[in-house]
Amino acid sequence: MTHPCSNYPSFPRIEIDLAKIYRNAKSLRKIFLAKGISMMGVTKSFLGSPEVAGAMAAAGIELLGDSRIENIKKMRDAGIKNTLVLIRTPAMSKIKQVVTYADISLNSELEIIRLLSEEAEAQSKIHRIILMVDLGDLREGILPEDMEEILGRSLTFGGVKPIGIGTNLGCVGAILPDQEKMDELSRIAKGLENKFNLHFDLISGGNSANYPWVKNTDRLGKINNLRIGEMIFTGCNTIDYKPIEALETDTSCLVAEVIEVKLKDSLPHGIISTDAFGNVPVFSDRGSIKRAILEIGRQDVLTQGLTPVGDMEIIGSSSDHTIVDLKGTDVKVGDQIRFHLNYAGQLSAMTSTYIEKVYLNEGQYE
Repeated sequence: MTHPCSNYPSFPRIEIDLAKIYRNAKSLRKIFLAKGISMMGVTKSFLGSPEVAGAMAAAGIELLGDSRIENIKKMRDAGIKNTLVLIRTPAMSKIKQVVTYADISLNSELEIIRLLSEEAEAQSKIHRIILMVDLGDLREGILPEDMEEILGRSLTFGGVKPIGIGTNLGCVGAILPDQEKMDELSRIAKGLENKFNLHFDLISGGNSANYPWVKNTDRLGKINNLRIGEMIFTGCNTIDYKPIEALETDTSCLVAEVIEVKLKDSLPHGIISTDAFGNVPVFSDRGSIKRAILEIGRQDVLTQGLTPVGDMEIIGSSSDHTIVDLKGTDVKVGDQIRFHLNYAGQLSAMTSTYIEKVYLNEGQYE
């Protein structure tokens, strides 16, 4: 639970266990392949980390996706040989980088597709694209009734090759990827293949939120791919966040140093107003409690995404401090407290420049 800080070089830090990521990726790949679905491993919550990408590749995942071309460039520059997919619609300002570094991109705008084609021709390449269709989540995507026109126009561009269609659910609109939605995507794919006399390599039905559907359905239709990141890294079903039996839930942990330990009242003294983030805090009367203050805050990590390891509880945070009710746990100044991270916690910790990234078990996956 607590360990002497002298054993470690730096705090705060996030420890990423590559062996656990490898095992989760391998287990999920097996589960999906048993249903006839390939898996695209999504690296975005670990910022396109070549170490994480390497663990996924070792687990047999061929397609690696990320939403930022900077992360794809990082993987490419590090020598990752997998097929790299930009899973966000390319920005006009980054067309050249997309064609240079990404093998495939997800697209929903005809003008972007035209520019990709022009750049691909200038680079003597064929850039592969997946057309995204909006099935109700209202994030990116072409409306179903416009898919024929957009695909037809895309097929006239010499520098791009449409290789499939996809959709995204369980995100901005939190719409469930249920059987009805997957049937609709299959119908659209079949109709487009028949209309244009072609075969799509990838029909990408969504993301980690599709796991319950895959597990329970006996009617995949034409769906043959999913984009999976969060389940690999958290080991949880992203619909209800319950752990998946075959997976490990602690692929990463945050470690922070204790900078103060005091016995203090649980209720602040005086008139409560708004905090530094414009919120009015609410506190429970726990009497006098032993509190630890850590050297992390909201500028470092999304503290709502942290769960202390052991019988402790986060009771508040500012931009620079996080306060933990120790509940009698023996903690001293200079000790470390470890935290489990959910997906949002991982993403924010990895993005923070104040948190050191430490990779464990690189190349030692089994």
